[in-house]
Amino acid sequence: MLQISVLASSSRGNATVISGGGTHLLVDTGISALRIRKGLKECGLTVAQISGVFYTHEHQDHVCGLGVLARKDALNIYCSRYLARDLRGAAPHALYTYLEPGSPVQVGAIKVTPFCVSHDAADPFGYVFECGGVRLGYVTDTGRIVRGMPELLSGVQALYLESNYDPEMLQNSGRPYELINRISGNWGHLSNQQACDFVRSMVHPGLQHIILAHISPECNTPEIARRAMQQTLDDISHPACLHCAAMAERLPWIEIS
Repeated sequence: MLQISVLASSSRGNATVISGGGTHLLVDTGISALRIRKGLKECGLTVAQISGVFYTHEHQDHVCGLGVLARKDALNIYCSRYLARDLRGAAPHALYTYLEPGSPVQVGAIKVTPFCVSHDAADPFGYVFECGGVRLGYVTDTGRIVRGMPELLSGVQALYLESNYDPEMLQNSGRPYELINRISGNWGHLSNQQACDFVRSMVHPGLQHIILAHISPECNTPEIARRAMQQTLDDISHPACLHCAAMAERLPWIEIS
């Protein structure tokens, strides 16, 4: 069995806990160390119990809590070689393991396989987490669905998926033209419709849970994102449980079996 609890997810900060077989992992530290410790405590964990911290990329809403977190606790960090150059300044004493796309690493009871996504970062990753035959796909901060991604994730029992923006809200947001183009471009983020299209491309009978994530507080709402995905699930007659990760509240443990 795998478990996932999202401590925070939005354009303002991201951190997620994934557990299986007595191994506990953290994905990103894009909120304050205080909030991470509080979220872990609500999960029944401490930083010392985290076997590895996996990073998707170097943007501040995914890394900002690292420096303070690393002052008190020894961390095992898993990321690309390029990303490690950025993180060492914040956590010089951490133990780093470099990841390569498609090459899995075993951390305790959990096997983790990184894969490439399309985002304006140095070397951004998505992940597949596997424990005891149960698989969780983790896709965030990608402007498009990269070739091979639906096949890679076609057998997962749970999917953490970015559903960042509503196109109409983005266009009417008053943001600079360049920023709108960045968000909606191939190196930006997935819209609600793109997230729905991706689920259509990889859905299978064993997909139990979909967690909509990285929802923009300015250019989307959980209600809009949920409504779009629920309509998609209804259209394809698939009974997956649908969840929305929140910006300021922890999403309680979801058990995946």
